[in-house]
Amino acid sequence: MKTIKLFRLSLLAVRVLSLGCVLGLGWMPSVGQAQHAHPASQNPGPYVGAPAVPFNLTTLDGESISLSSFRGKPLMMNFFASWCDPCREEMPLINELAAKAGKNGFNVLAIAVEDSRAAVMQYAKESNFIFSIALDLNSAVKRPYRIFGPPATFFIDSNGTIHDVVIGPVTPERARDALKKAGR
Repeated sequence: MKTIKLFRLSLLAVRVLSLGCVLGLGWMPSVGQAQHAHPASQNPGPYVGAPAVPFNLTTLDGESISLSSFRGKPLMMNFFASWCDPCREEMPLINELAAKAGKNGFNVLAIAVEDSRAAVMQYAKESNFIFSIALDLNSAVKRPYRIFGPPATFFIDSNGTIHDVVIGPVTPERARDALKKAGR
């Protein structure tokens, strides 16, 4: 008898919790819509077909760099961190693409996020990167680009329009296709 009462009480608790979850999600209109809605009155962050968000950062060399520095050529812009294993896996590909960038008519920029200057400098030195690396230590660029964690890569055309976005590690095929779309 006690077992049946305990079972019914447990079942009632599960139903109440389930109802609470359903009602809670119903009051959150952004759930399921955040990736698709782009109202003009809000800044939804960049998406394919939208203009890239302008920025000003400092490179590891201490030089000032901005999105407008890359106008006139397509840009492969990668957000990474020195401690990020998927980032470390894709960096040889990005370095390889950067080696071909000049003759193929595009630029490569890596933006370090969620990291320290010293760690990024050490990682860049160990890896012999040949592309520009900018530091976004206070998330001034990460936030408007809606990067929740690295890696993420944006392919931007010569006019500053985003043509592809890869959240997670980029593959060679995806990079080639995205660079073609961006006008390489």
